[in-house]
Amino acid sequence: MRDLRGKTVLVTGAASGLGRELALCAGKEGAVLLLADIDPQGVKETSGLLRRTGVESREYVVDVSDSSQVKAVAEAVLGEFGGLDVLINNAGVFVWADFIDTTPEDWEWVMGVNLWGPILTIRAFLPGMIERGSGHIVNIASLGGLVTMPTLSAYSTAKFGLVGLTETLQHELEPLGISVTLVCPGNIRTPIIDRVVVRGYDRAKLFKFSYGLMPRMAPERAAAKIIKGIKEDRPMIVLTPLANFMYALKRFSPNLYRILFGRFAYKICRRMR
Repeated sequence: MRDLRGKTVLVTGAASGLGRELALCAGKEGAVLLLADIDPQGVKETSGLLRRTGVESREYVVDVSDSSQVKAVAEAVLGEFGGLDVLINNAGVFVWADFIDTTPEDWEWVMGVNLWGPILTIRAFLPGMIERGSGHIVNIASLGGLVTMPTLSAYSTAKFGLVGLTETLQHELEPLGISVTLVCPGNIRTPIIDRVVVRGYDRAKLFKFSYGLMPRMAPERAAAKIIKGIKEDRPMIVLTPLANFMYALKRFSPNLYRILFGRFAYKICRRMR
C-alpha cells in the first residue's frame, strides 16, 4: 500500500504506547484512523491528539477477545465507511511467570488478546477485502514469537501462533491482492511492561531490569519504521538491532542460541525472584 492518504486504517490497542504512535504516524500520512481499545479514556486521548492535527478518527471501545464485540465494531465500520483498507492488530498483554506458576486464567487472557484477537478481527474484515481485491493486514507479533526465553511461556505461545497465522495468510492472500505484514518488535518503550502480570518474581527487580538494563526503542521511532514498511508492502519487519541479532543467531545455530541466550536469561531471571 504505497499511499495511505484517504485510506481507512484500524488500529487495535490504540489507547497508548505503540498503538497510539502507529495511529499518529498513519494520521500524518493522511489516513482516516479507526481506534479500537478496551480503555475508553486512552482511546479518547489518542483520538483527541489526532483531531488536533486535523486527522479524522473514530473511537471503538472493544475487547478484541470477545467475538460479539469485534463483530459489532466491524458492522459499524462497514456501515459508515463501506470497508477497511488497513487492519493493524497491535493489542497485546503480558504475563511474566514460569510455566508452573502461569494459571489457566493467565493462559486464557494472553491467548484471548494476543492470538484470538487477531483471528477475530481478521475474520471480521477479511471478507470485505477479498470482495474488493485489496487490503493490508498487519500483525504485531514480537521477538518472543521468533525466539524463546524463560518466563514467557504463555506470551511466546501466543506470539509464535500469530507468526504462523501471519505467514499462512501471506501464502493464501497475496494471490488475491491482499498484503500481509508480520512485525516482530524487540524491546519497545511502551506501557505493556507496566501492566504485566508478575507471578513468582519481584516486580521492582523486573522493572529495574526492563527499564535500566535492556535497550528499548522509542515507540514513535518503531511506529515510523512500521508505517514505512506497510507503505513498502514488506512481508516482515524485525525491529531493534538486538532483535535482529537474536533472530539471526537462532536461525544460524539453534543450539548456540540456547546456550548463549537461554542459559544467560535463566540466570538473570533467577536473580529477579
